[in-house]
Amino acid sequence: MKPKKQTFTFRPRARLVSILGEHLISDQAVGLIELVKNSYDADATEVSVSLSSLASANHTTVTVLDNGIGMSVDDIQKKWLSPAVDDKEQAKKRGERTALGRLPIGEKGVGRFAAHQIGRNLELVTRRKEGTEVVVNVDWDLFDKGQEYLDAVSVDVIERAPEVFVDQRSGTRLVMRVARQQWGENLLKKVHRTLRRLQSPLREDQQRFKVRFECPEYPEYETIDPTDLLDKAHYEFRAIVEKDGQCDFEYFCKHPGVSTRSLSGTEDLMKLAIDDLQAQSPSCGPFWINLYVWDRSQDYLQTSGVSRKELDAQCGVSLFRDGLRVLPYGEPGDDWLFLDQERIQAPAERIGNNQVIGLVQFDQSTNLLLRDKTNREGLIENDAFLDLRAMVRAVMRVFATHWKKDRPVTEKVALAVRNSLDAAKKVATVLRDSASEEIAVEIPAGIADIDDDAPEIPSDQPTRTISQKRALEILIENIEGAAVSAREREQRIDRLLTLAGTGLAAERVVHEFGRQVQSALTALDSFRRTVRADSKGEQTIDVLANCLQTLRNEFRIIAPYELTDRAERPREVSLREASELALTLNRDGIEAAEIQANIVGQDFNVIARSASVVQIIDNLVHNSCYWLSTHRNGSARNLQLILDKATSRLIVADSGPGISEHSRPHIFEPFYSMKAGGTGLGLYISHETAQRMSAELRLLTNQSDTDVLPPWATGAVFSLQFNPSAGRKGKRRNGGT
Repeated sequence: MKPKKQTFTFRPRARLVSILGEHLISDQAVGLIELVKNSYDADATEVSVSLSSLASANHTTVTVLDNGIGMSVDDIQKKWLSPAVDDKEQAKKRGERTALGRLPIGEKGVGRFAAHQIGRNLELVTRRKEGTEVVVNVDWDLFDKGQEYLDAVSVDVIERAPEVFVDQRSGTRLVMRVARQQWGENLLKKVHRTLRRLQSPLREDQQRFKVRFECPEYPEYETIDPTDLLDKAHYEFRAIVEKDGQCDFEYFCKHPGVSTRSLSGTEDLMKLAIDDLQAQSPSCGPFWINLYVWDRSQDYLQTSGVSRKELDAQCGVSLFRDGLRVLPYGEPGDDWLFLDQERIQAPAERIGNNQVIGLVQFDQSTNLLLRDKTNREGLIENDAFLDLRAMVRAVMRVFATHWKKDRPVTEKVALAVRNSLDAAKKVATVLRDSASEEIAVEIPAGIADIDDDAPEIPSDQPTRTISQKRALEILIENIEGAAVSAREREQRIDRLLTLAGTGLAAERVVHEFGRQVQSALTALDSFRRTVRADSKGEQTIDVLANCLQTLRNEFRIIAPYELTDRAERPREVSLREASELALTLNRDGIEAAEIQANIVGQDFNVIARSASVVQIIDNLVHNSCYWLSTHRNGSARNLQLILDKATSRLIVADSGPGISEHSRPHIFEPFYSMKAGGTGLGLYISHETAQRMSAELRLLTNQSDTDVLPPWATGAVFSLQFNPSAGRKGKRRNGGT
């Protein structure tokens, strides 16, 4: 049979309108917001939403009336009756603004389906200034009857003399009757909350677009004017974020339970958000953010004149585009920034959605890639949106570093900490009962031994070695007599127990791995003698032996951290060898970030424990690798370890973003971190470890502190200063005879 070619076209059924209305608009509240946004696009300065006869769905009437530019018959035919028309999107791309200077919010041409979702019958009355009045009546049920095609269902359009918009007035009125479902109070609350938060309270032009809400059956929901709640926040944070990640911020503490404090500064968010960005630089444009945070303790809320009910109604971090809100961000249950998720993991260090009213604002003109989903439920989660979220989360981390310092200690917190201490004591007791008297551990002299029979510890001895079991007993005694503040104990106990468990687990892994690999190699040697020479089996054994040997060599990298039955004694340690090992430990990070890392200077030895020296240098190199990786493409990434034999010090310098001035006084404090998800313990432990071996770790804040720095060393510069005489004393005391 000769092929027969035919040409067909798509002919959608009329019920497609109903399908789109039901699936593109999730509920009546979302539909109303879409119609209000259409009024904004029409350059309206006023729009009123009214609901009546809510007791019966068949009698419910919803009216949306605005004073916008209105529509002509031609607009009705070519735009309103043409779903997915892209005139708004094209105007947006061309940068065309309305007479009031607005860029259109809508762009997909699906807003008219909101009317379908709200009521079964629609009466649309519209008029352009000095034009005729146009009336469109639509019975949406007609689109569901039979199998008619969409183009077979006609809609009557009537032109008439003005009756609604008289006296040269323009605008559009939508009257939707016969609700698809009954309006309950929960839905009404959602509409009230959404309309109340529709506009950013900080926009200077908010008076140019007023929304009114009328509902005679529920007058308590008619007031949608913003309150003065924001003025009563305990903490306030304002920030402007540029496209390159530079953030200028202001922070204010106004908590009634602590001293007032304010500060301002600049932060490079790239170094905080780099792990979450989709590329080396963000795809989103600039934005600004305001955070208003409360301590939800009842006493402090009452002091500030705030009720929990009022805070609950407005809390959450909302997103605003050109001053109008983008749903559902900031709605109850919408944790788009993962605030509640992170607060569960670290309640003392994170704020939750119910503590904050956040306003993230951006303009379309500088963020064209941030576009609505077709169903109007949020933005398309493309690279631009994911990068915006990453940058906002970075801003939240900057706020948290200051907020944590100003939080008051409450009785409720103290009680929670006491409960945590009790739990910690129980865990330590269980560990003690199963601990060994044979395994030795090293503890600093700063941990008190409360046992009256314990020998006196020399004041110049930085550490001592005791049994694992005795160490846990001392831990229990110190928990019972802990003198640190309630908040510090709450934050530290959980982390220290976790770190202790991690350390013990790592020690077991290192020890057991080495033992098992050696056993496997011995077994292979025995098995080799039973295999015929030059056979394929012998070749297989050689491959296995090589693999096991390679694994053992790789694992030897962390051998200095392995505990033994006796603590490692101080000995001569080559600073070059320790530095080379630290670079090896961070080889993956150096290669991934394409960092030029090297060691220069003349080697020198110190008397110390090898593991301690490597631990400090490893932490400094690891930090440099992290911050260097935040540098944008084209930026030089250099890392240098400088051996300064003349002064017995090691300098670690990089070309990274450096450490901001307001962070410098706190970098050696426990749990202070600017890293995403950082523990804030690396530099603290390194600083304490250096002191234990009579060395000094410090941050150099001025290149004049040393004349050995390369010209590119504009980032972080750390100095590890050794005291040779103290080292020799340590050798005689701990290792001499």
